[in-house]
Amino acid sequence: PGISRGIPAGEFACEAMGLDDAGDGRNPSIRLIGAPPPPELQSGQDVLAWKREYNIRQREADWKRRQEEKLTQKQVQWQIEKCERENRLASARESRLRSQLEDRVSQQHTEVDRRYKERCRNVEIDRRKHRWEDQENARLVKMNAESIQEANAREEALAAKKAEACEELRAAAASRAERRRRQAELDAKREENIRKREAERLANAAEGSRMLKEDAIAKSNAVVNRFVDRVVPAGAELV
Repeated sequence: PGISRGIPAGEFACEAMGLDDAGDGRNPSIRLIGAPPPPELQSGQDVLAWKREYNIRQREADWKRRQEEKLTQKQVQWQIEKCERENRLASARESRLRSQLEDRVSQQHTEVDRRYKERCRNVEIDRRKHRWEDQENARLVKMNAESIQEANAREEALAAKKAEACEELRAAAASRAERRRRQAELDAKREENIRKREAERLANAAEGSRMLKEDAIAKSNAVVNRFVDRVVPAGAELV
């Protein structure tokens, strides 16, 4: 009794039963494991049966212990695998969270960089606009100053030309007046010379008449003087 307790058939070897293959049952070679048989057993058959039962129970206990150890190992392995799986899941979640965080940080950095570049671009645009306005204002101011200078130069040149023209007109008028004055003087001198010559001619004529009366030579001289007065031009003395 108590032999068949769910132990596999492979467990029932001769060694497990404690019997030697060379024995005949009367002198059994039993390998007893554990405590000695109880003293109430009288016959060798009872001792042999007790030893066989003891070995079977011992084997069964060893088998259970090994099964429990295997179960414990399996549980430990399952716990390890569970921990590893949880660690992998946690690592995956952490990796995903880290990736999401990195993506958010990258997006924030990209947005910050975009805003910074946009602000720099706006600042550069404003700077270029102000510089262009300053350059354009300077160019317009320079053009205005040059225009004013050119206008002043034209006015000065025109005034100078007008003054020169007026001076030329005054000089021409003065020259004409001087020529008229000289011409008047010359005319006056000519008239004076003419009067003098006429008076001399008259005097000479009178004297000639008187002398003609006195001398034929005097008459001839008078004729020559009249001839000279007629031949010599009136403006010969004006040169």
